[in-house]
Amino acid sequence: MGYKHIEVKQVAGFIGAEISGVDLSRPLNDDEVKEIRKALLKWKVVFFRGQNIDHAAQVEFTSRFGEVTFAHPLGEPEPVAGFPQIKPVDRRLYEKQYGFRSGGPWHTDVTAAINPPAASILRAVNVPSFGGDTQWSNLVAAYEGLSAPLRALADTLKAEHRFNGGKASAPQQQVHRAYCCQSTSLNPPSC
Repeated sequence: MGYKHIEVKQVAGFIGAEISGVDLSRPLNDDEVKEIRKALLKWKVVFFRGQNIDHAAQVEFTSRFGEVTFAHPLGEPEPVAGFPQIKPVDRRLYEKQYGFRSGGPWHTDVTAAINPPAASILRAVNVPSFGGDTQWSNLVAAYEGLSAPLRALADTLKAEHRFNGGKASAPQQQVHRAYCCQSTSLNPPSC
């Protein structure tokens, strides 16, 4: 399972790998993209350290893995001007909304959309000297670790994905409805 164009270093037991040997500020060749995709599918979360990219380079990198969608529709602030695919994350807004410095409660990103993105890309611009941890889970490993009877039960279940479960204000609910019925367009329509 070797890689010829990138270096991949496992960082945890079931999830996460660090990728090096590529410069995300320049266009990647098809072989590099193929190997990054391979690592992402295996490790579910990949990290690129020491990269110096701007919004345009982030969108260019993202576009190598599929159609880039509109930024996350929930909460403040709005997407970056000129880059509707990018939503800034500001810990001060989370503190105001949730009362503590966190990314909020456990969640999945944008699964309620008609065409949810295959992945999310987070780019750290201002990294704190401590804290700021983000945690992920590998649901494939969790499923594979279930006993046969529990796996059989899980196979019969269905999930309903919603934005905010009715806690949103009327204007936010309108944005959520628009986002959930959109195609992959970067300009959410009204439904």
